[in-house]
Amino acid sequence: MTSFNQHPADSHDLIRVQGARENNLKDVSVAIPKRRLTVFTGVSGSGKSSLVFGTIAAESQRLINETYSAFVQGFMPTLARPEVDLLDGLTTAIIVDQERMGANARSTVGTATDANAMLRIIFSRLGQPHIGSPNAYSFNIPSVKASGAITIDRGVGKAKAEKATFSHLGGMCPRCEGMGAVTDFDLSALYDDRLSLNEAALTIPGYSMDGWYGRIFRGCGFFDPDKPIGAYTKKELHDLLQKEPTKIKIDGINLTYEGL
Repeated sequence: MTSFNQHPADSHDLIRVQGARENNLKDVSVAIPKRRLTVFTGVSGSGKSSLVFGTIAAESQRLINETYSAFVQGFMPTLARPEVDLLDGLTTAIIVDQERMGANARSTVGTATDANAMLRIIFSRLGQPHIGSPNAYSFNIPSVKASGAITIDRGVGKAKAEKATFSHLGGMCPRCEGMGAVTDFDLSALYDDRLSLNEAALTIPGYSMDGWYGRIFRGCGFFDPDKPIGAYTKKELHDLLQKEPTKIKIDGINLTYEGL
């Protein structure tokens, strides 16, 4: 029975740990309330991970493994019981440590536990939708726009072609594609934009203006080799960096120019 001075959440069941000695723990005993947010803090090496992961979560995982048949357990790792006198009130634990959850950088706690899909449904139903469907909250789904002709079939001999346009709003960032990071070139490592090509602006090993590269860059005609790279137009800079292989002729010799 809950007293008047007691919060209802304090009457919940407890996870009791007595005499924990895993790693550097010295007979630690705690009582953790269920369905409450509990935070373990302390200096590095004080035993936070040993208590949470090495004791409580490890025993929960061991008990779950014991529910499988002997045949299935033969394919699973053997987990030893943690060094503890008593562990009572354990339930299924979802372990989220500091390591990457998978090879895909898009994997999060929400995607691994399916909580992400449930949260999108909650936001779309309880909130005031103004940016689109639940997909608009997902960083794994890109936005799509399309237009063209569609055929509407209303029966035999009643097909009709009409123009249609549709859009599908997703939450994926178009720049990082939901990865949270962008891998790009550091152009300052390729050239010094204060110098011209004839002043040895290129800093890439092997690209010397004294050899064939210099002859091609000077004679291609796509940019001025005496002009500082920082003063190039967008087209000139594109031709220097990204131009597709193009046949050119320099001093009667057929050569191929390609951007850096």
